[in-house]
Amino acid sequence: MRGRVAVFGPGLIGGSVAMALRDLSTGRGVTLWGRDRAILDEALSLGLADRIETDPAAAVAEASLVVLCTPVGAMEPLAKAIAPSLGAECLVTDAGSVKHSVTERLAPVLGSRFVGAHPMAGSERSGLGAARADLFREAPCIVTPREDSDPEAVRRISEFWASLGCRISSMPPAEHDRLAARISHLPHALAFALVNLVLDTLPEGAQCLAGGSFRDATRVAASNPALWTGILAENRTEVAASLREMAKLLKSMASALGEEKTDSLLDFLTRAKEHRDSLASSANAPDA
Repeated sequence: MRGRVAVFGPGLIGGSVAMALRDLSTGRGVTLWGRDRAILDEALSLGLADRIETDPAAAVAEASLVVLCTPVGAMEPLAKAIAPSLGAECLVTDAGSVKHSVTERLAPVLGSRFVGAHPMAGSERSGLGAARADLFREAPCIVTPREDSDPEAVRRISEFWASLGCRISSMPPAEHDRLAARISHLPHALAFALVNLVLDTLPEGAQCLAGGSFRDATRVAASNPALWTGILAENRTEVAASLREMAKLLKSMASALGEEKTDSLLDFLTRAKEHRDSLASSANAPDA
């Protein structure tokens, strides 16, 4: 994909997109849009863009691609703000971790030029200071076309994310949300819940005695609470279903312990270890 890229949102994901584009050295222009002028000035000083804008319509001027890297709740108002100013050949993609609701809101505004995507890369840290040029290297990216999506637009959007280093998969938005609820959203929800369990049920200061297992299991609980409230709420149906599924598994483990069914517990843990070991090849991939 050639031409100017307009990146909306100079945070972890948007900043990393801009860094990756800078390091590709393609000579293509990058416009960075945000609400905080100080952050935009910092990005400009770092060479992440050659233009910065706080006006959405001005940000998409001359763009051949727009990448929405804002919280999912901000995408529809931005889509409505930029739609009248988009060039005839300009495409729009996003990096949100919820796809069905976003697609249902943006497709009527942007039409077939919009193709959703979710790069499964991130960190418990947030903001431009956490951005990395290699964030997307070997990271899975799920492209989520609709049934009526333009095949050429899907191809170009897929090529864009691949150019940043992503491994591309494709599936419908609703299927993405079911999958993401269990491999991304549920782990975050459980991490938050585990921290609160310790705080609510153990003596004050008990968390200071925690070892590596607790810290590893709760690392993503250091993520932005407002951001994750939005993500979990946007995918509420699938996240709630995954929590109920997890509750059944935990109840089963509790029953096995209470009834001293050691063989059942061993089988449960062994099966989990075998599946976890199969993920060894992705041990160095970015965190989703």
